[in-house]
Amino acid sequence: MLVLLPLSSLTAFAVVLAARAADSAEASTQAADQVRAYGQLARASAAVDQELLVLVVAAALDAPSARAALGITPGFSALVADQVSEAADRVRTETDTQLDRAAALPAAAGAARAAQEQVAELRAALDSATSPDPTTLRAGWTGVSARLHERQNAIVVSAASAATSTGTVAAIRDVRLLADLTATLSPDVVDYLGWLLYADTPVGPERQWDWLLSHGAVALARGSLTTLTDAGLRAEALALAGTPEAVLVDDVLTRAARGGDGVRSLLELQSTVLAAAALTQQTNQVLADAVDVAARSAAADGDRAAAERDTTAVVAVLAVLGTGAVLALVGRRVTRALRRLSDQADEVSQGRLVDVDVAGPREVRSVGRALGAAVGSLRRVQAQARAVARGDLADPVLDEPLPGPLGEVLHASVEQLVTSLRQRDRLQTALSHQAAHDPLTDLPNRARALELTTAALHRARRAGAATGLLFVDLDGFKGVNDRAGHAAGDAVLQAVGARMREQARAGDTVCRLGGDEFVVLVEAVSDVAELVALGERLVAAVSEPLVVATASGHRPVAVGASVGVAVAQDGEVDGDELLAQADAAVYRAKHSGRGRVEVFDDRLRAHMDERRDVEEALRRGLAEGEVHVLYQPVLDVASGDLVGFEALARWDRPGAGLLSPDAFVPVAEQSDLICELDRWVLRFAVDQLGAWRDGAGGDSDVRVAVNLSARTLSDPRITDTVVATLAYAGVPARCLVLEVAESAVVESPVLLAQLAALRAVGVSVALDDYGTGTTSIGALRHLPVDTLKVDGRFLSTDPADQRLVALMVATAHASGLTVVAEGVEDAEALGRLASEACDAAQGFHLSAPLPAAEAGRLFAAGVPVA
Repeated sequence: MLVLLPLSSLTAFAVVLAARAADSAEASTQAADQVRAYGQLARASAAVDQELLVLVVAAALDAPSARAALGITPGFSALVADQVSEAADRVRTETDTQLDRAAALPAAAGAARAAQEQVAELRAALDSATSPDPTTLRAGWTGVSARLHERQNAIVVSAASAATSTGTVAAIRDVRLLADLTATLSPDVVDYLGWLLYADTPVGPERQWDWLLSHGAVALARGSLTTLTDAGLRAEALALAGTPEAVLVDDVLTRAARGGDGVRSLLELQSTVLAAAALTQQTNQVLADAVDVAARSAAADGDRAAAERDTTAVVAVLAVLGTGAVLALVGRRVTRALRRLSDQADEVSQGRLVDVDVAGPREVRSVGRALGAAVGSLRRVQAQARAVARGDLADPVLDEPLPGPLGEVLHASVEQLVTSLRQRDRLQTALSHQAAHDPLTDLPNRARALELTTAALHRARRAGAATGLLFVDLDGFKGVNDRAGHAAGDAVLQAVGARMREQARAGDTVCRLGGDEFVVLVEAVSDVAELVALGERLVAAVSEPLVVATASGHRPVAVGASVGVAVAQDGEVDGDELLAQADAAVYRAKHSGRGRVEVFDDRLRAHMDERRDVEEALRRGLAEGEVHVLYQPVLDVASGDLVGFEALARWDRPGAGLLSPDAFVPVAEQSDLICELDRWVLRFAVDQLGAWRDGAGGDSDVRVAVNLSARTLSDPRITDTVVATLAYAGVPARCLVLEVAESAVVESPVLLAQLAALRAVGVSVALDDYGTGTTSIGALRHLPVDTLKVDGRFLSTDPADQRLVALMVATAHASGLTVVAEGVEDAEALGRLASEACDAAQGFHLSAPLPAAEAGRLFAAGVPVA
C-alpha cells in the first residue's frame, strides 16, 4: 500500500500533464478552424453588402429625385438598366458562392444556412415587386448581415478563448479588425445612396444621420488598423487607404459629408460603386491573408502541444518505473513497523490512551516518539478535564502546563475555563445574595422574608413548636426624609437595621420589607411574653436619638417604632397569613398612640375575617352590578347655578342594604381592589356625563368629580386610562375633576408628578378633605391642583373654625385656586361661605346624592335645586 500510493500519485500527475498537453493541441486545432470560419463569414457578409449596394443603385435609377439630382434622363436610365441587371446577377452569384463556402465549415454552417434562407426570401420578394422601397431593401439585407456578424462575434470569442499562445490571440485580433473594416465599406456607400434618394423628403435628415454614422464607422475601423500586431499585415492594410479606388470613394463621400455635392453624374455614380466594390475585394484579400496568419499560428501552437504531450508521456513512464523500484525496496522495510504503530494509533483515536512502542527504522521511531508524547499530553488533558468535570478547581493538575504551542493554547484554555467557572460561582453567589437582600441595609428582603417564614413554619409543624413574627413600622420616618433629605433617611434605616440585629436573639432573623417596615422572625417560641419583651426592646433601641450626616453638617434626628406581634402554633398558617396578622397588629399599635407593642388576638382575627369577607363580597359585587353611582350636585355659592356633580359610589350589598363608601372603601384600599373600584366609577361617571351632554347638545360646561385613591394614582398608566375613558365617552377633559385626598398627597409625594401629567391633558385636580392633613397653607401654590375642597367639619359655629375657613378661602384665592366647601348642612353655613367669597358648595342642605335619572334632569335644567 505504501508503494502504490506514491506510484499512483505520480502516475496521476503524469496523466494530468499529458491530458493538458492534449487539450492544448485540440484547442489550437479548434482555434484554427474557428479563425477560418470567421474569415469566411466576413467574406460572406461583404458579398451580402455588395448585393445590397447594387440593389440600392438600381432603386436610385428608378427614383425621380435621384435622377434629377444626377441629371439623368429617363431614357438614359433605361439604357444602363441592363448593365445594372448584369451586375446584380454577378453579385448574386458571388453571395451564393461565399455562403456555400461558409456552410461547409462546421463553426459557420448554422448561421450560413439561415442566411441563405433569408436571402432567398428577400430575392423572391424583390423579384415580385415592381418598384422596391429602398428602405425596405436596406432593412432586409442589413438583417442578413447582422445575423452573420452575430455569429462572427461568437466565433471570435470562442477562438480567442481556445488559443494557447499570446501570438495566436493577437493574430485573431488582427483578423477581427480587418473584418470590422470589411463590414463597414459597403454600408457606407449604401447609406449614402439611401440619403440621396430621400434628400428632399421629410425623412431626409434621418437618412443623412444614418449615413454619417456609417461613414464615421469606416473612419474608426481604418484608424484601428494602426494597432495590427503583424507588421506585414499592418503595412498591407494601411496601404488600402491609398489605392485609387479608396481615394475615389473617400473623395465623393467626404465632399458630401462636408455639405458639398457628392455624386454629380451617373458616370461618377458608376465609378464610385465600382470603386467601392473593388475596395471591398482588396480588403477581403488582406483579410484572407490575416486569416492565414492566424490559422498558421494556431496550427503551430497545436504542434508544440502535441510534442509536449509526447515528451510528458515518456518522462512519466520512466519516472513511474524508477519510483516504483525504489519504493518497493523501502516499503517492505517500513510496512511492518508502521502496521504496529498504526494499530496503536487506532487505539488512541478510539480514546484508549495506550503506551506507544518506539521501535523499527529511524523514521518510524521518530513517529513513535511523537505519538507517545501526544498520548502523554492527552493523558494530562484528560486528568485536567476530569478535575473540571467533578468541580475540583483546586486540583494541582490544573496548574500543570502542556508542552509545545498547542499545549500552551490548551493550557490557556483550561486556565480560562477554570477562571470563568470561579467567576461564575462568585457571581452566582453575589446575585443570589442581591436577589434575597435589601441593598441598603443588607438585610433579607421581603421575598426572602416570606421564604424564611414559610420554612420556619414547616419546621414548626414537624416539631410541634410555635413561630413568632414581629412587624416593626417606624414612626416619624417621613419627617426625617422631609426635613433632612433622603440621604439622612437612608442613614436612619441603616442604623435602625443594625440596632435591631443587636437586640435580636441568636437564631432570630431581621428582615426589611421595604420603606420603613421591618420584621423579626423568631422560632421555637415558648411564650408570647418573650415576643412582647423583644418588641419593647426594639421600640426602645429604635427610639434612641441618632446623629446623621447631611449636606449642611451633622444633625440629630429621632424616630420611633410601633410593633405588631403574631404567633403561629404548629405552623397552622402560611407565611403570607402570618405576615398579614402581624401587619394588622402593628396597624392597631400605630392607631393606638404609636411607640407600643400590640399582639394579634381574636378581636383582630375577627376584624381581618370581616375585612376579607367584605373584600370578597365587594369584588363579586362589582362583577354582578351591585355597585351604583350617585351624583351630588355642586352649586355656585353666589348664583346658585349648577357647576358640577361629585360621583359617589354606593354598594347595595345583599343582606346589608345600601352601604356608603365609609363601609367598604377602607377595605378596598388595603388591596388592588381599590384600583378596580376607582376605574369602574371613573368609567361609569364619565360615560354618564357623556350621555347627559349628548342629550343637551354637547355644549354644557357642567363637570363631574371622581375620587381616586393614592394606589390608583400611582399607576404609571393612569393618564392613559383617563384620556382613553374621556375619548370613548366623547367628554372634553375640562369637564372632569379628579379628587385626591390631602393625606394621600402628604404620604406619597410621588403622586405630584402624576397629578401634573393629568393637568397637562386638561383634567382638573381637586385636593379633597383639605384641613385634615398636614399640608401647610404656604405649600398650596406649589401643588399641581386647581381646586381646594374644605372638609365639612370646619363648617361649624365655632369662631376658630370660621376664621380658619376664611383663611383657607383667602389663601386658596391668592394661590389661584377655586374653593369648594363640602358638607353644607344648613343655610347659616351657606351664608357664611357666601360672605367669605367661597366659590362653590355641596351638601345635604343643597341636595342629597341623586340617582343618575334625577341628576340627568337637573343637568338638563341647569337650575338650582334649593
